[in-house]
This record gives sequence, structure tokens and C-alpha cells, in this order.
Amino acid sequence: MKRKQILWLILCSFCLLFSACSSNQEENNILEEIRSAPVVKLEFAEQQSDEPIFADNTVPTETFADLRIQTSDDEWDEEWIYRFTYNPKEKVINGHEIIVQIGLTSASINGVVYIPEEDVDDSAILEWAEGVYKRVVGEI
Repeated sequence: MKRKQILWLILCSFCLLFSACSSNQEENNILEEIRSAPVVKLEFAEQQSDEPIFADNTVPTETFADLRIQTSDDEWDEEWIYRFTYNPKEKVINGHEIIVQIGLTSASINGVVYIPEEDVDDSAILEWAEGVYKRVVGEI
């Protein structure tokens, strides 16, 4: 009987380990897709024009994927202030569209919530988005 319990514990441990690796791998994959996306559509909640703004994804010096962020188990409960769509369907045919919504203190990537790492200011994501948006609009 003890042998079965030990075997069961080992099996459960491996399952937990593999699920954690899978989650990290998935997170790394989505961030790499953001980093390598050729085009990004930028939207601002208070934007004057209804026309979307498209830009090469090479505009910012620091991409969203380079921010010091981590996933959170919280649900997205903020209104978006900025919305960046990487590989937008209007420009990237058959691409994998990735929607990043940015609120006051967190972001959502295709429904997964991201928050700044523990020693990073809560407004870091929003400040980054604001800087990118202003740079792109200034270049248009």
C-alpha cells in the first residue's frame, strides 16, 4: 500500500512540475511573438479619431516583452487605457493576433493578466504604453 502512495506522490509531483513548465513556456512564447510581430495597432481610450494607428513593431526601444512583468491569477477588472494589437488582422494575413490591454496597474494579454514584478512601480506598464503611443503619434 505504501508503495502505491509513494508512486502516486511522485506522479503528482511530475504533473505539477510539467504544468508549471508548460505555463512558463506558453508565457515565453506569447512574449516572443509580441517581440517579433512586424506590425502593431495602437489605440488610446481617449483617442480623438476613430482611425486606428498602425506602426512597425520596431518603434519602441523597449518592447512590451522586455518589461519586468509577471502573470497573475487575478481576473482583468480594469478599463483599458491603451490597447495594442500585435499582428493585427487588418495588416497581417493569417497572423496570430495578440491583444494587449493596458490599465492603470496591470495589463491583459489575450485574457491573461500581467502585473509588474514585486520591486517595480505599479504604473510602469502604463508609463511604457503612454511613451510608445506618444512616440508613434508624434511620428505620424
